Amino acid sequence: MAEDSDFIMRQIKSFAEGFGYMVGKKDGEKTEVVFEQQQGQGDKIHRDITELLMHQKYEQAIQYVYAQKFTLEEGQYFVLGQWLLRKLTDIPEVDQAMIEEFRNNIDKHRPPLS
Repeated sequence: MAEDSDFIMRQIKSFAEGFGYMVGKKDGEKTEVVFEQQQGQGDKIHRDITELLMHQKYEQAIQYVYAQKFTLEEGQYFVLGQWLLRKLTDIPEVDQAMIEEFRNNIDKHRPPLS
């Protein structure tokens, strides 16, 4: 089905199923709705980025992380950016100016200290 490949439609479908389950319940038991993104999206993101790095597509890996800004929470996005920074700094052939620009952009999303 087309809706199975669309992120928004999967989220709506999951929410609707969870809502239908809650409405149909007669007793007061708690129901938890867990969205698909939370169940394995992080692993997929890391695998995708690792594959880009293995194929020496460093700029594409950075762009992939930038794209996650709209799907991850701010803290998760920052952690992902820091993870990629560590990976990139371990690869000698990566342009240092590109790494520094990425570092500056990711640092803008650093969570405030409590």
